[in-house]
Amino acid sequence: MLRALCFAFTIFVIPLGFASGDPVADPNTNAALSYWQAFATLPHLTDVEQNKLTSECLTMPLDAPTRELVDKADYALQMMHRGAALPQCDWGISPEDGIYARLPHGPAARVLSSLACLRARMRFEEGNALGVSDILAGMALGRHVSQDGLMIVLLVGYNIEHRMSDALALYLPKLNAKEIQDVRTRLTTLPSGGSAAKSLLIEEKFGLDWLIRIVKDMKDQDKLLAQLAPLFMKEGPGRSTPQEQLAKAREFVKACGGSADRIIRFAEKVRPSYASVASKFDLPPSEFEKEFQNEEKKQFGNPVFEVMFPALRKVHQQQARAYVRRALLSAAIAVQLDGPSAQKNVPDPVIGEPFEYVAFEGGFQLRSKLKGQDNQPLSIIIDRRGK
Repeated sequence: MLRALCFAFTIFVIPLGFASGDPVADPNTNAALSYWQAFATLPHLTDVEQNKLTSECLTMPLDAPTRELVDKADYALQMMHRGAALPQCDWGISPEDGIYARLPHGPAARVLSSLACLRARMRFEEGNALGVSDILAGMALGRHVSQDGLMIVLLVGYNIEHRMSDALALYLPKLNAKEIQDVRTRLTTLPSGGSAAKSLLIEEKFGLDWLIRIVKDMKDQDKLLAQLAPLFMKEGPGRSTPQEQLAKAREFVKACGGSADRIIRFAEKVRPSYASVASKFDLPPSEFEKEFQNEEKKQFGNPVFEVMFPALRKVHQQQARAYVRRALLSAAIAVQLDGPSAQKNVPDPVIGEPFEYVAFEGGFQLRSKLKGQDNQPLSIIIDRRGK
């Protein structure tokens, strides 16, 4: 499901209405309404410019073109702050469209948070502590993006929070003790954000329920195959063609037995796996792997399981890394305020032990035993020499 939904991220449109299953009772408390205004007023950027912005917002020079871009985003950043201050966020994405649901708030939030990162850097370089507010509002946006959403936007939320956390770590030594204490307090008031367990149960509605519905409704097999084809979309290097996706859809239907009844039967056998796997997402990596392998054995030979559960190991890894990065930031703040021994009060949430503390001239590094995508230990560096 995660793999199939990636194609929707290339579409940037504002939905006309809100149709989620649990709407916010008071629209005035719905952060999404402010965020949609922010997204609608973002500076126009090409795909290349957006990718450059989101990948280099921590390092790109703060030159005249960059400052002009941030100035153009002033209203959007105002709306971001307004949304970040609200307690609830309902994006209004309906499960009715299944894998065809568009998720424009994901890429838009990446762009908006990157602009917030740039403005925060500009403010810090000018000695303006308001940079903290831009970073924390960006973090809140990341948490709001991930709330009650599909796994693809959950990962977007984690990515946004990671980027904003790195920006805060970069400039943390520029803050005095009172300002750092304020940061620590404000971090505790951020939205709770989403979780892989909640996202998987939402995936059940957008994926499994959608599959059963279209199989029941679609009597023409060629039309059914066309509807199923995006499930087999492959992104990145070796990207699949429409013909290849259609061929995979045909193989899927054949593997299920070729009839609507057989597809639905396989789909219903998968349903218990959603709740079962969701209940295991907070386990440490090795334990989750063992439980997931057991689930795979239960569903061995089920084509629907193979299609709907392809990326859960990656999602579990990303969630674990997100939790560790949050703890690394909290531990670094504790060290800044109370000295090296204070980091022992903020243990690694995945390993359950204190982070490794490594001092160097002018600063320190905290390291986890959990590794990132580069196969290096997750860490945070606080370098006071740039203060």
